[in-house]
Amino acid sequence: MKKFILTAVLAFCALGVNGMENMFRDGVLHFNYKAEELAPTEAAARKQLEKDLDDLVAIPDGQRTFENTVLGYERAFEKYGNALGMSGFLSYVSTDKNFRDAALALQMEMSQHMIDIATRRDVYRAIKAYADTNPTLEPDQARLLKDMMIGFKNSGMELNDADLETFKKLNKEKAQYIIQFDKNVQEYKDYLDVTKEELSGMGEDYISKLQKTDDGKYRVSLDYPDYIPFMQNADSDEARKQLEFKYNRRGGAQNVELLEKTLTLRREIAQLLGYKNHAELKLENRMAKNPENVFSFLKDLEKRLKPMGRQEDKNLIAYKNEKKGTKSRTIYPYENAYWATKYKKENLDVDPEKIKEYFPSDRVISGMLDLFGNLFGIAFEPVNIPVWHPDVQAFKIVNKADGKLVAYFYMDLYPRDGKYKHAACFDLVAGHEKEDGNWQIPFVAIVANVNKPSKDTPSLLKHNEATTLFHEFGHVLHNALTKARYEGQAGTAVSWDFVETPSQMFERWAWNKDVLKKISKHYKTGEPLPDEMLNKMIAAKNFGAGGAYLRQNFFAQYDMTLHTAPKTLDTTKTYFDMTKKIRRLPLTKNTYPQAAFGHIMGGYDAGYYGYLWSEVIAQDFFHEFEKQGVFNTELGLKFRREILEKGGTEEETDMVKKFLGRTEETGPFLQAIGLGESK
Repeated sequence: MKKFILTAVLAFCALGVNGMENMFRDGVLHFNYKAEELAPTEAAARKQLEKDLDDLVAIPDGQRTFENTVLGYERAFEKYGNALGMSGFLSYVSTDKNFRDAALALQMEMSQHMIDIATRRDVYRAIKAYADTNPTLEPDQARLLKDMMIGFKNSGMELNDADLETFKKLNKEKAQYIIQFDKNVQEYKDYLDVTKEELSGMGEDYISKLQKTDDGKYRVSLDYPDYIPFMQNADSDEARKQLEFKYNRRGGAQNVELLEKTLTLRREIAQLLGYKNHAELKLENRMAKNPENVFSFLKDLEKRLKPMGRQEDKNLIAYKNEKKGTKSRTIYPYENAYWATKYKKENLDVDPEKIKEYFPSDRVISGMLDLFGNLFGIAFEPVNIPVWHPDVQAFKIVNKADGKLVAYFYMDLYPRDGKYKHAACFDLVAGHEKEDGNWQIPFVAIVANVNKPSKDTPSLLKHNEATTLFHEFGHVLHNALTKARYEGQAGTAVSWDFVETPSQMFERWAWNKDVLKKISKHYKTGEPLPDEMLNKMIAAKNFGAGGAYLRQNFFAQYDMTLHTAPKTLDTTKTYFDMTKKIRRLPLTKNTYPQAAFGHIMGGYDAGYYGYLWSEVIAQDFFHEFEKQGVFNTELGLKFRREILEKGGTEEETDMVKKFLGRTEETGPFLQAIGLGESK
């Protein structure tokens, strides 16, 4: 299991090593599952899990060891996850709605059962009996046990019987809300039908991929490949206004209610466990340690970013007024991306639509694999193994030095109905030492939503989409290159405020001139990105950086405010008020953007600050590559050894010190976004 066992079980998509009918066939994963198999398989696996836990409890205290007690607990849950195979992951990517619905229903049922199983006092007492002997352990073992005991505490094991029953009831209710919230976003359907005239400003490759309606209009969905280019380039103010309104109502009013109910439950659960609030509970074993440190970090960055953001806004408003002949004093949500794009085209001569012609996805991917393969001493070889959809590409990762298999890696890049809407890395099978002493090869996947090839053009990536691929690939290699012995510490099983550090560092290579030459190739001429275009693109890198980082700062403060408040706040009013205070720009009335803010419902609750926190560290890491060479294999192998391979086996502050030779500094981050040196 991952660090927090209950969380991992509830999010069972990432669990498993042997599945229904044995999820490995000929040594690789298969994805052939039937909806009707899910419930009976889970029921049988749960029965086995309960037996395995009974056996663990029955061990006499004097005979307890790390192997039969701590690892016995981990392996019992691992076996349970094994039985479910890839069925949970397929709930995000399967084309079969019946299967997705069945998997979702099972997740809800599992969430209820697992709360009962993960709060068994007899199991807790058995493991505590071993912990109380103060055993002599190796560092990774000691950390695993420490995290396990914190997990038990936060699972209510120190509560009296009555409070424990309340705790379980609250968690079961909360789990249902979280799953339903995600379902509402994933399956939310809305669109805007526009005329050909309202598509003025859009490229023909964009228009050609839109669905035509019976009355001759074009249907623009709320999916990223439709929404973002439209907001950046469509000349019609009214069409953009209507689409933005629809976009910021995703999830519906039901999700606002689900979020606020969840906030109430989280606060009640935290106080039941002896914490002031949910944020204090979540931060106990993270790098930041407490909410006060997080707010201090965010407020300091807000103070530094505000002057930069204000000046950017003034410049953009003045530009809009000049072009429209108006005297507006602000910029509205449906205008921001459009005028920023036009400004860059005219004043910085940066046209994302022209730039993407140099980034066919095949070229970007091959260049990315070659770059990081050389840097970290690995190679990527296409492999013909089972996949879950014809669009999926599969590779095996091997060590260059000895040719040994390191991991399997999948890419699922194109949108389709019912598929996960964003970009993410899924660690399908974690690398770790198995019970028989053999090493479990990791299986990792990138799931994204970039433009599909058309009859006239290949899949072309905007530069920000290429950067997103680099980002997710950081997560891939963090999972693929792990050498952690225990599954609970493998790959990205690190503190939540460190988990984005490698991926954010990988983004930096997507801005390097030499790398951009390597990954670019015009889809018609075959020429790499011209120097003039490349230089202008890099020169424009920090355009809007103040506003963009203030926006991230707002999300982080909003998240932390909701999770430290002494009572449940009106999440819509709070969203609007904090946006006005931090970002100083209006929002569209009668929208509720938080209804699709999935991060704070599952996984990044009281943790969104981690993006900024980890980015400061990431930029400091990359600064070492800038000093020693962005293709420096010696430094790359050091990063592999000290960061990627370690997983969660060491304290993150110690890993940072080992790689940098010191603690992290904010100077490289501030300098990278145009704000000079740190204080």
